[in-house]
Amino acid sequence: YQRGCSAAREIIQQHRDQNGGDFPETVAVALWGLDSIKTKGDAVGIVLHLVGAKLKRDSNGKIARFELIPLEEMEGRPRIDVIANMSGIFRDTFQNVVDLLDDLFARAAAAEKPEERNFIRKHTEEMRSQGIDRPASRLFSNPAGDYGSMVNERVGSSNWEDGSELGDTWASRNAFSYGKGGEKGSARPELLGTLLKTTDRVVQEVDSVEYGLTDIQEYYANTGALRKAAETAKSSAGRGDGKVGCSIVECFGEDVSPK
Repeated sequence: YQRGCSAAREIIQQHRDQNGGDFPETVAVALWGLDSIKTKGDAVGIVLHLVGAKLKRDSNGKIARFELIPLEEMEGRPRIDVIANMSGIFRDTFQNVVDLLDDLFARAAAAEKPEERNFIRKHTEEMRSQGIDRPASRLFSNPAGDYGSMVNERVGSSNWEDGSELGDTWASRNAFSYGKGGEKGSARPELLGTLLKTTDRVVQEVDSVEYGLTDIQEYYANTGALRKAAETAKSSAGRGDGKVGCSIVECFGEDVSPK
């Protein structure tokens, strides 16, 4: 958790350094199952710090809740919205964490104003006004019981002409929302598409020195395609130049500065 928080601070600073001091409104964070096991939850720590939350334990030391940190204790920065891009393994293995995160996003969406200090509330209220159902949902993955973005299959068969097609494939395969109650893979493409229009950065952890970004197809099939989907969505919405930053965090050493 602490390493994840440290990485998130560096990610925010990296974005501000590259964007004239502006904070990102939405950051898409990859939550992968095996990576989370190896790092003991670094990526979840990144999400918590971006949102502005901390661990709350019960009398037995078990994590009972992700508690919102008051805005006045957040050193002047806003609550940053998050798209939690979950792998199928994370989705199926860490249902307790999925429930805790879903509860956190619901509370953050209803938390204090002003909206320029709480991007989660800002985006949720905008989507609510558009009639989008369950506008505080932020945890997305493949359809229930299914795995993979299908981007690598399209690349392997040369069944694509433009990068935007791969972004569209990623979006169609990851528009399924998860959370508490009966939220077990509800198709919410409009909600995801709206959030992608506000996405300024994507975050991916690399958890081993034995391979890099070009060695495993899941990096381009998920993080690369997600970034392209966000850039296409931002461009269609006329937000800035349509560019989306990317932060790669190597979590196998002491240095968590993003690349």
